[in-house]
Amino acid sequence: MKKWMLLAIILGMMLPAQAQLQRKYQYGVEPTDNITSLEFNPTFTAIDDSAGISTTGVTTKMYRVINPNWNWGLELPLTRFESPEKSVNGLGDLTVAVNWMRPESIQGGFGYGAHMEMIVPTATDKRLGAGQVQVGPSVFALYSWESGIFTAVGYKQMISLFGDHARDDINMGRFRYNLSYLSDNKWWFQANLYYYHDFTRSGKMELVPEFEIGTLVNEGTALYANVGTHAAGNMHSKDWSVSVGFKILYL
Repeated sequence: MKKWMLLAIILGMMLPAQAQLQRKYQYGVEPTDNITSLEFNPTFTAIDDSAGISTTGVTTKMYRVINPNWNWGLELPLTRFESPEKSVNGLGDLTVAVNWMRPESIQGGFGYGAHMEMIVPTATDKRLGAGQVQVGPSVFALYSWESGIFTAVGYKQMISLFGDHARDDINMGRFRYNLSYLSDNKWWFQANLYYYHDFTRSGKMELVPEFEIGTLVNEGTALYANVGTHAAGNMHSKDWSVSVGFKILYL
């Protein structure tokens, strides 16, 4: 009898803990998620829909955990640029990134981090890249609730260092606001609002909303779809875009 009582007590202690763990899946969605992953992200961007100018491509993203607070990654796009005058295929610019983060607890709370990326002009055609070495330092902060909701804000500064002198210098700020829901049933929804401000051309700005829905196929793979559009501003990077993604997690 004592053995059964002891077993019941142990099970009673384990079940709530297991339920708590199940409420905290890692999808690679929160900025504080630190996961070794491989991702394939096909994207179509209508730059000027009426003029028939667009890009289509697949970006391969690989991120590897260094320790609980650090990771590094590479992103390389294969891209096709289309326009009535000329269409080209090839490599885009390579992104090399290092991330530091201080995650919130499993029950929710405050988290924050910093990110540094360098963009290397590996594009095989001038239409497929910026032609300049760039750096992009950024910082973020988030607050998450045990219910699965989190909100985050971040700022990124993009600056060109050197490269093709025929290209315009890059000095652009990007503010991001994010509101997301991570379900207990292995799916998520994200709403992002991006505000871009071009410091090299005073007064040029753009507002871009994006929406994403995704799901875990199993504990190691995820699928998602993302749509975005130009909403306001006198800078116009695109009319609209749509992308899908496939992530392999915990490599």
